[in-house]
Order: sequence, then C-alpha cells, then structure tokens
Amino acid sequence: MHRQIAIVLLAIVLALPAAAARRRSAAPVVSDELAIVFVDAGTDGNFTAAGADAWLDVKDLARTAGSRQHGTRVQRRIGIRVIRTSGTATGMATITARVDSSDGRTSMRLDGKPLTEAMLIVDPHAAIGAITFHTLEIEISDAVAPGPIAAAITWEVNSQ
Repeated sequence: MHRQIAIVLLAIVLALPAAAARRRSAAPVVSDELAIVFVDAGTDGNFTAAGADAWLDVKDLARTAGSRQHGTRVQRRIGIRVIRTSGTATGMATITARVDSSDGRTSMRLDGKPLTEAMLIVDPHAAIGAITFHTLEIEISDAVAPGPIAAAITWEVNSQ
C-alpha cells in the first residue's frame, strides 16, 4: 500500500512542472514594436506631419543683404512622439537619425550636431508617449546655384 501511494505522489510531482509550463506558454505576448509620430511644432505652415512621415518645405530662401554668413540658414522646430504599436505608453526609447539621401546642396544639423550618413543619437532616453522637440537647421552655401533642394532623413527608434 505504501508503495502505491509513493508511486501516485511521484506521478503528481512530475506532472506539476509540465502543467505549469503549459499554462505559461498560453500567456499573450504584448507587442513591443515602436513607431515615430511627427508633430508640427511651428506656426509657419511649412511642416506637414503625416504620422511616421513628414515633409518640410523651406519655400523660397534668399540671403540677407549685408550678412556675413557664407550661406543661407533656415531653422525649423519639430516635435517627435514615440509610440508603442500595442498602445502601451510606458518605457524609454532611443531615437536616432541619419541622412538617407541628399542632392549635395545643403548641410544639416539637428540640435546643433551635424547630420550625416552616420547614425546620430538624437535622444538617448525619450519617454514613450511624450513629445520631444528638436531643431533642424539647414544651411545652403552661396556657391550653390538657385533651385530646388532635396534631402531625406531616416529616423529610427529602439526600446531600452
């Protein structure tokens, strides 16, 4: 009789971890994907934010007479919100940016740092759900002939 009870207890003990493992695997997985949403921070109407895409039209620019600068500069303030695709608004993320394509007619700075083809850390600790503001500065050299300019910036976000 003692032998039968021992066998039953051993079978129960061995079955418990297997049952617990089955319950753990059935738990739903929360999406950890992040996205960037651009927010218009200016009042000049030159920034068009469309979710993860944004367009900045600097319109017609001309060098100010008597200026000692060697080019024309324009600054625009932009807002960036990092969101979680699952809708959860907690945690921190790192935002990076780089020049994806350029016609070579401009040089750009983001928050005072040169923006090139190499990844630039824009915000190492951006709060998910909050809007952070950044200044994009575009400089056009006097040596460049008048005409349209084109450049694209790639933004990336990674959770911490």
